[in-house]
Amino acid sequence: MKHKFKWTAGFAALLLASCSGPAETPTASETPDETDQELAFSDGGATEIADEQSEGDASEDTDADGLPGTDISISNLVWIDGSPRIADRIVVTSENLYDNQPAFDGNGGFYFTTETANGQTDIHYLDLASGSARAVTNTPDESEYSPRPSPDGASVTYIHQAPDGYGGQVFRNMLDGSSTSPVHGYGPAGYYALAGDQSQMLLFALTDPFSLRWVDLELGTEEEVTTGLGRALYSAPDGQSAYFTLEHPEGGFIINQFSFADASITPVFRLPGVTEDYAVFTNPDGELAWLAAFDGTLYYRATQSDWQPIDDLAAMGLTGISRLAVSPDASQLAIVAEE
Repeated sequence: MKHKFKWTAGFAALLLASCSGPAETPTASETPDETDQELAFSDGGATEIADEQSEGDASEDTDADGLPGTDISISNLVWIDGSPRIADRIVVTSENLYDNQPAFDGNGGFYFTTETANGQTDIHYLDLASGSARAVTNTPDESEYSPRPSPDGASVTYIHQAPDGYGGQVFRNMLDGSSTSPVHGYGPAGYYALAGDQSQMLLFALTDPFSLRWVDLELGTEEEVTTGLGRALYSAPDGQSAYFTLEHPEGGFIINQFSFADASITPVFRLPGVTEDYAVFTNPDGELAWLAAFDGTLYYRATQSDWQPIDDLAAMGLTGISRLAVSPDASQLAIVAEE
C-alpha cells in the first residue's frame, strides 16, 4: 500500500518558521583562546580520513583526482551561559588526503572515512585518549563511507560501494567480527539515517532528481518521500526521528524532521546563509541543539532560540567547512575543513 506522507505545516508556515537568519559574525577577539596542535597517529596502516568519494557523494566538490583534500580537527566545547565555545583545537589528520565524515560513539572516539593509497576509501576508528587508529574496513578495490555507530555499540553501518560503482548500499559491520552484510537491498544511495531501534531508515537515493526514500527494514518495503533535498541527513539523538534538508525558495536550505512513528514531516527552521550542513545533538541542559557553519562563522541554536554566532572559524584558519559532528555528551566537536 502506498503510504501518504503527512506534512505538518503548509508552505506559508514553513517560510515563517525559517526566516530567522544568522546574526553578525563575531570578531576574533570574541572567541576564547585556543591552541592548534597536530596529533600524529599510526597503527601500521591507518591513514587519514577521506570525505565521501565523489562517486558516492554526488553533491560535493572534488579535486582533479576525484576526492577533495580535507582534514578533521577535534575541539573541546566549553559551555558558557548555555552556549558553546571552541577550545583546545587539535588537528587529527594531515596527510593531504580525503579525511571526512566523523561520527562519534560513546566510548571516547569516532569513526571516519579515510582515503587509501589507491584512491578508494575505508572506514577507520580513532581513539582520542590514546591517539591510535584502527581499520574497520580494508577493501582495496571497494569504498566505504558515511559511518554511523549503532546506539547499542554493537555495530557500525556505512555506505558500501562496489568497484567502479556509483553510490552503494548501506552495510552493517558487527564489531565482534561475526558478520558484514547489507542492511537492505536498495541502491544506489549516498547518505542514510537509521531509527534508534534500527528498524527503519531514510535514504538519500541517487535518482534523477535526488530523492528521499523511507525504508521499513522489518517489512522490506521502501517508498519515496520527497525530492530536492540536500546531502545532510542525520538521525535525531533519541532515534525517534531524522532530519533532512530541502532547498528554500529564496536560497539556502530548511531543516525538516521526519517522524519514524507516523511518517509525518515537520519543517523546523532555515539554516544560516546557504550552508546545507549541520550537526544535531543534545546540549548539557538536555535540550535538542544544532551547530552550523557559514562564511567563516560557527552558529549555534537550541530548540527555543535563534541562530547565534559563537566562534570565528576563519580566524582559526578553517575554510571550506563541510562536516560538523558533536560527541554524545556535547563536550567535543569535530570539524571537517579544507586542507
